[in-house]
Amino acid sequence: MHIPAWSIVTLSTEILVTASVYFIIWKAYRTGILMRYFAIAVISYEALFNVSYMLSRELGEQGAAAYNPYETALAIFHGTFSLIMFVSLVIFFLAAIRSYARGVNYFLLHRRLTIAFAIAWGVSILSGITLFASLYIFN
Repeated sequence: MHIPAWSIVTLSTEILVTASVYFIIWKAYRTGILMRYFAIAVISYEALFNVSYMLSRELGEQGAAAYNPYETALAIFHGTFSLIMFVSLVIFFLAAIRSYARGVNYFLLHRRLTIAFAIAWGVSILSGITLFASLYIFN
């Protein structure tokens, strides 16, 4: 099966975005310093490229493709959960930017929320990798 180049690029960059999100959180948690411009750049990239990729998949030729029930369920879960996590990322990082500007270590103060977010973000990226693998590698 032919793997679309845009899918490969998006998967690769999503792994880099995930590493960036985790690094931003870890660095701020450990040092009390939030790399806010990097966080804004990650959010901007995610909005401009990865969300537009999801829309192009849905509105383009791939949106009409026939999938088996597992792939359909996984695609619905991944698409919905990824959108929820993107909105959560924006809210989470904006709240952190405000807190760190006041000198408050947001991620340390909200440790359980930070852990829950990190786990949920991981589920989101793993569901995307699983969907990619089921559509293009194991199909």
